[in-house]
Formats: sequence, structure tokens, C-alpha cells
Amino acid sequence: MAEQRTIFEAEVVGEVQKIYFRDEGNLYTVAGVDTETGRVTVIGHFPQLLPGQRYTFCGQWTLHPKYGQQFKAQSCQEILPTSREGIKAYLASGLIPGVGEKTAARLVDHFGEETLDIIAQYPQRLLEVPGIGEKTAAKITAAVEANRELERVMVFLQAHGISPNLALKIYRQYGDESLEVVRENPYRLTEDIFGVGFATADRIARQLGVFLHDPFRLQAGLSYVLSEACYQQGHTYLPEEKLLEGALKLLNTPDIEEPIEGEEVTAALDALVGKGELIREGKGIYLPSLFQAETRLADRLAKLARLRYEIDESKVREAVAGVERDLDLTLAPQQIQVLFQALQKGLLIVTGGPGTGKSTIVSGIIQVLQAVEPRARVLLAAPTGRAAKRLSELTGLEAKTIHRLLGFRWEEGRWEFTLGEEKPLEGELLVVDEFSMVDLALAYHLFQAVPAGMRVVLVGDVDQLPSVGPGHVLRDIIAAGTIPTVRLTHIFRQAGASQIVLNAHRINRGQMIETRGQQGDFLFLSQEEPERALAAIRRLVRRALESLPLEEVQVISPMHNHILGVENLNRVLQEELNPPAPGKKEYQVGKTTFRVGDKVMAIKNNYDKGVFNGNMGRITDILLARETEDLAEDTLLVEFDGETVAYRRSELDELTLAYAVTVHKAQGSEFAFCLFPLSTQHWYMLQRNLFYTAVTRGKKMVVLIGSRRALRRAIRNNTVQQRYTRLKERLQALGGEGKTEPGDWDDLGQHW
Repeated sequence: MAEQRTIFEAEVVGEVQKIYFRDEGNLYTVAGVDTETGRVTVIGHFPQLLPGQRYTFCGQWTLHPKYGQQFKAQSCQEILPTSREGIKAYLASGLIPGVGEKTAARLVDHFGEETLDIIAQYPQRLLEVPGIGEKTAAKITAAVEANRELERVMVFLQAHGISPNLALKIYRQYGDESLEVVRENPYRLTEDIFGVGFATADRIARQLGVFLHDPFRLQAGLSYVLSEACYQQGHTYLPEEKLLEGALKLLNTPDIEEPIEGEEVTAALDALVGKGELIREGKGIYLPSLFQAETRLADRLAKLARLRYEIDESKVREAVAGVERDLDLTLAPQQIQVLFQALQKGLLIVTGGPGTGKSTIVSGIIQVLQAVEPRARVLLAAPTGRAAKRLSELTGLEAKTIHRLLGFRWEEGRWEFTLGEEKPLEGELLVVDEFSMVDLALAYHLFQAVPAGMRVVLVGDVDQLPSVGPGHVLRDIIAAGTIPTVRLTHIFRQAGASQIVLNAHRINRGQMIETRGQQGDFLFLSQEEPERALAAIRRLVRRALESLPLEEVQVISPMHNHILGVENLNRVLQEELNPPAPGKKEYQVGKTTFRVGDKVMAIKNNYDKGVFNGNMGRITDILLARETEDLAEDTLLVEFDGETVAYRRSELDELTLAYAVTVHKAQGSEFAFCLFPLSTQHWYMLQRNLFYTAVTRGKKMVVLIGSRRALRRAIRNNTVQQRYTRLKERLQALGGEGKTEPGDWDDLGQHW
């Protein structure tokens, strides 16, 4: 890549005449600026540059080997116009969405050369202007002030070594409080702003005068290491020795003259524990929220497991016979046993691989309960929207995501669950599907809302990948041996014809897959060269779309990087399936181009929109603020399950293309056609439980394409990353199944 050579520092003053290029994601702009000596090309990251407006740019002249002389600006200061015509052009330039030449003319005709001062100091006077109401007046004032505040924040942050892109993210997160937050605790950025790690926050802190051995810095490093271990690696705690080791490695930067000693970090840890910001239990260190979640979840699970319900066995057998008639099948003895246990026990775990009858069991439990107790209310939930939709289709009853079931909403300045211990769920039976995906925090909130008289059935495949978040909840519950659990192992005859099901079980046992040439529903296409595998993927996806909708065709990859990683696959498949065309709207954000018709996925929970991490949708329209009066920012409209959701420009980091997704993102969903590339480039991610999870996403056809060596690695590598959790031990300490009858939680021992 050609280098730009810096010549000297300078200042450029001029009027922006043309915007040659602008990336709305990171605000990188290339502009033509007219100065007293002629046209200059200015490059840099700017909150907003308005053609026709004058600015002072500070930075350096550079000489680019291809584009010639350019001015690389580190900051810019707007020079407000003073003439009537200049003010008109400024207000009508697009600064204020919906304010055009006519409105600008009315303002200037009324206030003259004092227009901008009046907007800034006496905004209530805008109502004096004929044709301007309260809504327009507020919009004008807010836009002008926001633009000035953004410039002030970005100038300060860039002066302290913060890139324009990061400065913009900080401003979007904290608004007018940005400078106060950064000055008070720059390490807070690691918690609040996606993509900001400790190194970036630490550099900012040092710019602001925080010393390398400052206890404040050492404590921030400890908290960061523990938080990353929990929320990125899935632990619920860290052994103290590993936490100290990780913190020392993080804090002793290459430029440190006097290395930080273990005693200093231990003292910082003791201080955090003393303040209650971390919790020490034995040799383990917890974040307080996860310690509370783990201990209280174990207590509630143990109490539920001891509940017993009296049932009329003759009525149950009669109901089971009705289920067999309705489903037109004969239930196996193991399945009938599960139906009885679901009605008798307060808590039951049902686990098993594909084709073992979990879906039949769920339908049967509901039908038997409603036959025995006609007025029984049944609640159905799953961790993702697609899993909830599938559960609803299976049972004919409404199913919700766990978040929606618990009434997650914004309350008094923070997000919280409406339902909980004080206001529990109402019903006689709760069934939760795909429970292997549920992390510790969500499981805690769910069971906090379960009342004493409610039966709970948890359904999931314990051999799939664990939750993305902290904990390995389903595995730990089963491993404890104290919670009633049924593992379904028999593959029923009607499912036995599916090679998807048979090969999933073979993979889970560490056995090589079997195929039937081109005749079955499970294919392996050998292709050692990643480039040729990529070309084949393009053809196969195109062919699958001849008979299936895009929503039912999914490429799933182990990793983001490399030729067969998610990022490159999305670029290639977008080019293949939704290329640019005259009249087709598109929008550039960083390296990603979004087009109308694109398949996209939400990668962050947005409770305001009712959209959750992993939800898939289609872009239906792209609206530009300068063309639409009611929009403050450029906006993408995305349809999720029949509902249209608006994403503003500043929210587009919450979306990604979804022609290809990772296995973790696909978990909880099923697709008619799944294609999984296998490459030795993804060597360390080729693990049995990941491969098994990917294969079980397919309903009608699974195609593997790639290297035989990678295939063998994916099947043989049964390494499972250890997660530090104590849920299993806590359940074992609380004891096994008891004889307690249903009643108030206070009757079962200590109230949680």
C-alpha cells in the first residue's frame, strides 16, 4: 500500500465546495475546499461538512503518490456566516433535516444577521416567524446546538489521542456528558462502548494523567480481566491466581520502566473486594451480579426439584392414549415415563439429540396436562425469536422469547424485567426450549419469576455449544445429578431415514459421517482449495434459491476470518445474490455496503426496537435525512418477522449482513438448506460440539464442502473449553430430590 509522506503542519481556511467522498460510519471525508490561493483537497474525520460553509482546518500537508498533495486535517472549526445570504445558505444546507430554502429565508427575513445568535441564545423567539411552529423550532435549535457540542467534544477528545471514529462513538453514547465521563473514568469506555478494549481506555487515562502504578488503574485492570473472562469466555468466576496473572500481563505494558509487582495487584484486588465491587469465595473471584445469580439460581432450582404433585394415574393414562391417537403414533415406554414425570415433578430436564422425540414430548406434555387439568395455563418460551416461533408452530400455542415473557422494559433509567419474585409468572406449566443457549444471568431472572405452584420443563440438547454468555447452565444442572433428568437416546424410525439425524449422532459419538452419494439429505463435497470451495458455495446457494426463499438458505461458518470465513462469504454472496443495480438504494458504513433486499442480522439486543441478538431480517428501504423531513439521521428500514424496524445511521453497527453467519449466531435456528464450509484455515475452531451444532441447524438438506482433513479434525477434536462455574457444586451441596409438596417458597426453607 502506498504511503502518504508528511511535509509540515499547517492551517487551511476556506469554503467547502464539494464532498468527493464520505463514509457515514466513521465520518471519513474527502472534500474540495476553496481558499484564497485556490482549490485544496482536505481529508479527515469530520462530524459534518456543509458545502458553501467556511471552516478552519488544522493539520498537515501530505503528498500521496497517487492523488497528489492533500491536507490531512486533525480538527476543524466552523466559521459561522455573518451575511444574510451566507446564513440562508447555512440553514438550508442540510444541517437541519426538513429545513430548506423557504424556511431558511423566512428566518433570515425576520431576524436578519442576528439569526444564528437568536437560535443559540433565544430559541423561543423562533415562534415569531410566520409558518414556524413549536416542532420545527425545537428541531432547528436542537440541530444547531448538537452540531456545535459534537464539534467541541471531538476537538477535546482528539487532543487527548482519541481517534475521530472513537470520539464519535463516545459522543453517541454519552451525548453532552461525554467530556465529564471521560475525565472522571476513562476505563468506563470498556464497559459501555462496543470495541473499546483496555489498551485504548488505558492510553486515554494516561493522556489524562493517570500513572501506571496508580491503584485506580490497577483496579480497573483487574475488573476488566474478570469481566472479559466472564462475558467473552463464558466463565462465572476466575481462580484468584489466574485473575492476578492475567491482570499483571495486561497492566505491564511494553513501555513500563518499573514493572508492577504481584503485591501491588493483590492489594488492588483486596481493595475491590473490600468495597464490594468484587466478591471472593474461597479461591474464586466473582463479579457481584454473577455471584448472586449463581447462588440464588442453585437455591431456586433445588427447591423446585423437591416439589411433588399428586396425580390421578388413570386419568393420565387415558390422556396419554388420547395423545397417541391425535399424533397417530405409539409412544415408547421412555416417552410415556417422561409424560408422567412432567406432571409429577416441579422441575424436569429433557435432553437428547435430533430425532429422539423432544418435540413429540413437548406436545404430549401439554396435551396430557390440559386433559387432566382442563383449566391449566401453559407458558412457552425460548431464548431466540426463531426458536420461539418454531415452538409455537409445533404446539399451536403462543411462545415468546424469555425476555418478552418476563416483560423486559426500560424502567426508571435502566432496563429491567417487569416480572420477578415480587410479581411472578402466572400459570401451571412453563416449558423452555433450546435451554442449552440460556446463560447464567438469564436463567437466574427466569427462575426468579417462577412461582411455587408452577411445573417447569427445560428442553435442550446438552451436547450443543454452550451459551454465548457466562455459565454452562444446562450441562451443570444435568451433571449435578440432583435434578430429575431424562436423556432421550432412541432415534425413532420416522426420523431414522434422515441422514442429517443419523450423521449428527455419528458426529456426537466421534464417528465419521456416512453419505449416499447425491441421493440423500446430507452431502460432503471434497474440495481442498478454499478458492474453489468458495466458487462452489456461490453456485450451490444460487441453486438452492431456485426452490427456497432466502430466509431458508443459510451458510454457516466456524469463523469470521479467511476466505471461507463469515466476512468474506457475506461480501461474495451479496455480490452474487444482491448486486448493485440502477435505482437500487445502498448505503456505505465502513467496509460494509447495505442494499435494499439484503439479508441482515441484529448483533446486539435493542429492547427499544424489540429486536434481539441473532434476529434475521431484510432491508426494505433506505431513507436519507436530507430527503425526509421527519428524520434526524439517515435510516435503514429492516423487516423482522413481518414488523418493520428503523435503524438510524448511528445504530448501524448493530446490524451485519447475514448471507453467512457463525455457528453461535445460528444456534437456536433451523433452516431448510444449510451449507457448512470446512477449511484447515479454521483449524483451532474445528471442534466436535461446534460441528454438531452446525449440522443440527439443517432441516431438509445439509451440505459440507471443503477439506477431508478439516472434516476429520472437526469430528475427532472433542476438546471443550473449560468454563469456571460452581453451579454444579452448589446444587450438589443443596442435596437431591425430596418429598416436599407444593406451597409457598417460605415453607421450603430460606426465602431467596
